[in-house]
Amino acid sequence: MLSSIHPFGERSRNNNFWTTVGAHITGSVLGGALLGLMLGTLGWLTTFVVETESSVRALIVVVAAVVAIGFEATSTERLLPSRLHQVNENWIQTYRGWVYGGGFGLELGFGLSTIITTSLVHVMVIVMVAIGSIPAATLIGAVFGLVRGLPLLAARRVETPEQLRHMHQVMAASQQRARYAGVAALAAAGAIGLTAFAW
Repeated sequence: MLSSIHPFGERSRNNNFWTTVGAHITGSVLGGALLGLMLGTLGWLTTFVVETESSVRALIVVVAAVVAIGFEATSTERLLPSRLHQVNENWIQTYRGWVYGGGFGLELGFGLSTIITTSLVHVMVIVMVAIGSIPAATLIGAVFGLVRGLPLLAARRVETPEQLRHMHQVMAASQQRARYAGVAALAAAGAIGLTAFAW
C-alpha cells in the first residue's frame, strides 16, 4: 500500500504528497514510541516481580540475536510469529492523505500490528522488555518508527508511471541488501548484549 503514496498518486487523489508523508512519519514515530512505552513498562514492572541481574537480561538479548541471525541466514521468515494483516487499502480512496498517512504510519511504526518480515522486530521487542527502562525502550521504539517511516521519502520524485515502475525495480533489487543490513543490525545488538553481559 505504501507504494501507492507518491507525488503522482497523491496528485490524482487531490492530496499533497508532503502532507501525507509528514503524517506518515509522525504516525510511525508515535506508533514506535507507543510500543516502546508499553514494552518498557512491562520490562520495568518485571524487575519488581523477577529479580534478574542485568547480565542475565543481556544474555537473553545475545541469545535472541543469535537465533534471529539464524532465521535471517536461512530465510525462514514464514516461521516467525506474525499477523497476516496489512494496512487497509480502502483508506486511500476513503480518507484524506493526512488521515491514511498517519494511520498507516501508526500501524507500521507500532511494528506488531502488520506482517513482520524480519526477525529484527522480534529482537527489538525482547530488547525493549529486557532493558527494563521506560525512557530507553520508548526511545528505541521512536527510532524504529522513524526508520519505518522514512523510506516513503524514496518516492518523492515519482511524477510519472515510468518513474513509478523504476522505483519498484530499484526496491526489488535492494531486498538482499536490506536483508544484509538487518543481519548487521542483529549482530550489533548481539555484540552490545555480549559487552553488557561481560560487564
